[in-house]
Amino acid sequence: MFNNTTKRVCCMIITFFAINVHADISQSQYETLETMFHTRQYEPLMHDLAKLDSSDVKVKILTVAVAIAQDNDDKEKMLEALVRRYPNNAKVHYNAGELWYQIKEQSSLFNKLGFVDKSNQSYITAAELAPENPKYLVAASKALAIESGFWDSDKKQSKAIVDKLKPVSERYYYLALMDYLQNTQNEPEALSTITTIGNQFSQDVTLMHRAANLLWTFSEEEQAQKLFVDTCKIAKRTADQLPLWRDACISSAYLALQGHGKKQLALEALNLLLEKEQVQDAQHIEYLMVYAQVNKEIENKTTAKKAYQQALALAEDRSTQKDIRRALKKLSK
Repeated sequence: MFNNTTKRVCCMIITFFAINVHADISQSQYETLETMFHTRQYEPLMHDLAKLDSSDVKVKILTVAVAIAQDNDDKEKMLEALVRRYPNNAKVHYNAGELWYQIKEQSSLFNKLGFVDKSNQSYITAAELAPENPKYLVAASKALAIESGFWDSDKKQSKAIVDKLKPVSERYYYLALMDYLQNTQNEPEALSTITTIGNQFSQDVTLMHRAANLLWTFSEEEQAQKLFVDTCKIAKRTADQLPLWRDACISSAYLALQGHGKKQLALEALNLLLEKEQVQDAQHIEYLMVYAQVNKEIENKTTAKKAYQQALALAEDRSTQKDIRRALKKLSK
């Protein structure tokens, strides 16, 4: 079965903690490390990781993940070395799939396709090594649909995995099904499936986020914005869902700025997002600038100005500083 895209790619950092807890690390310690990673607290995280057993595979995966998140120069070599060291470890290959995709997002257009291929092959290998793991099967199904190319319109290998998941896990079945429906452009069934997700899984960040992106794919932008806002309002979320949750919040604002949906709903989502932010990095600056832009468009000039000033105080990049000053100048007119 394992022989050898959406309008928006959700979240840049997805789940890298598909790994077991080592005996000398308590569950609470593990959860703390997980939360630090997904809230972008990279420097203190690396400090804590340095104290742990460096031969532990989970420490190695996380160390490479942080290097990639920080766009280190040797990130590709680190990831390649990790995979070479653990050629039969399904978890390493699954995480490599996530990490190669992140490298793709950081790369020039010329290199992107090669990294997509590496990501897809990593997912497929993970499922070959652990064919009963539903998370790996979902990723492999999506990869196989992409790898099958234009001529296999039915995406037969991908569909076989979707069918396999149906009696195993309803949650993972729907994740794989939504990918499959997008890849086969089956809009009627996609819209029906999204309705099911909204009714049965309204508190599941992962499924709701995927459903919102699927709506966006089929140009149902206003419905997509509402579903992104609903996802952003989910109070209970695991640490590994934080990147998807943040993406849902900011996507609702992007859609509003494009004239789809309601700007007031976008502001509700952005307020929730900014309340939870812990690190004032480049991503946080982007959130502030989007928040300012939405406020500007609904004539909340005082709030917009304050947000731009906060962003300017944090910005180190000259191009970003120039953009913010230009926006502030326009607000003053």
